[in-house]
Amino acid sequence: MLWLLAACVGSGSTPDDAALPITGLALTIDAVLPTVVHAAWDVGPTGETWLEYGENPEDLRRRTAPALGTTATAAALAEGRNWYFRAAATDADGARWQSDSVSIGIANAPAALPRFTVSDVSDADVDPDALVFTSLLQEGTSWVVGLDRQGDYVWWWQSDGNIEVDSVHAAADGQGLIFTHFRQVERPYAGVVSVRFDGSAWATTWAADGHHDAVQLPGGEIAYIAAQRADAVPLEDGTTADLASDRLQVVAQGATSADSPETVFSFLDDYAHQPWRVCSHFDDETPGGGLNYTHANSVMVDPDRDSLLIQSKNIDALIAVDRESGAILWQAGGRYGDVTDVDGDVIPDGEDTWMVEGPNRTWWSHGHMSHFWGDGFAMFDNGYHHPDQVSRAVAYALDQDARTLEKVWEFRSETDSFNPLLGDVRRLSSGNYLVSWTIQGMITEVTADMRVVWRASASLGAATGRLVYVTDVYGRTPPQ
Repeated sequence: MLWLLAACVGSGSTPDDAALPITGLALTIDAVLPTVVHAAWDVGPTGETWLEYGENPEDLRRRTAPALGTTATAAALAEGRNWYFRAAATDADGARWQSDSVSIGIANAPAALPRFTVSDVSDADVDPDALVFTSLLQEGTSWVVGLDRQGDYVWWWQSDGNIEVDSVHAAADGQGLIFTHFRQVERPYAGVVSVRFDGSAWATTWAADGHHDAVQLPGGEIAYIAAQRADAVPLEDGTTADLASDRLQVVAQGATSADSPETVFSFLDDYAHQPWRVCSHFDDETPGGGLNYTHANSVMVDPDRDSLLIQSKNIDALIAVDRESGAILWQAGGRYGDVTDVDGDVIPDGEDTWMVEGPNRTWWSHGHMSHFWGDGFAMFDNGYHHPDQVSRAVAYALDQDARTLEKVWEFRSETDSFNPLLGDVRRLSSGNYLVSWTIQGMITEVTADMRVVWRASASLGAATGRLVYVTDVYGRTPPQ
């Protein structure tokens, strides 16, 4: 639905109203994202001009970045309420001018979206203006959504039927999202969608054989996990098996099915260890055929080094790979890991390497992750092979040169629940952690001393995916 309002004004901070008039403020709701408003206005000679907006006409404290042009977009507006806007500018002497405010209504989110209930809020411990983006997995469809602190939707996009959105990440420039768009049954399809928060610059990248996760590199390319299948592979025990494994691939953004991706690393071709029967999940037949060897599920970028990270669920290994050569730099967790726990927990040798319980509960069991920050990382430990089979969020300090790690924080499921799918943890700049408890349809923000200070719980029938935490949709503050 298109709404159009205009206001012609001539108010300002100088007595000569003709010196810098602001006229013709017009607002238009975006045709694809109904929580995005595009604004245009006219202004005389000026240094900078911008758009101010908010839910209270007396307190328009949100603003777009100053620019020389007289158009701007307000993104991520909460559903089901009126928003107020005005244009502002400075003249050559630095005096401020502003238009009268104009309001426009934002529609409610579609009825098919589950509703979130927010509880356990500690105003002193959370940023009231922060937004949380995630995917929602439902029967037959997926959504990419943004929530405000009240649990209202500020952004939504629905996938095509039966296409899964397993993963959402911040774009490399911090001004939008990239998310997977995969279908592995019926007619195979694998794509990665990128879009700015304001709805501009939509792009789809073909990701051949892609599954589970994809991220954008600083240069704009897309790194993603791709399935790799091989028949009659010799195993460590002297038998052979048809295997389903994984590769780490990179392709240019916007690539089509005619473009060939670059393989940076392959578990079958570049991992210097003969495949073995990793755990009981090895015998699971995968949808594409072959026994479930590596089951990689997470890919990340090292912000300080030219390397990529790939996490394998079934071998419980987080592996750093040199972007240019494809060489393994180090491996944390799993059999053949060369990163040591400073508290002394060790990975058992031999056939029982998947039994990772130790006195310090350092190592994870079949985890998922999305946040690596150079000298540390966070892991959602699903806990498949822990004796108590309880899921938890864990954070680690990491010394890549010394090849040591230390568990520095953990938060167990409050109900001792087991989440068998997905899950995510992100460390925030405040020191808090944001946790997605996928199957429970719940997101919690937890402090370093393990207090829940914000909880968003979805109605039944929806599972939450990976998380992006945004304090500024205009890229002035990078997403977390």
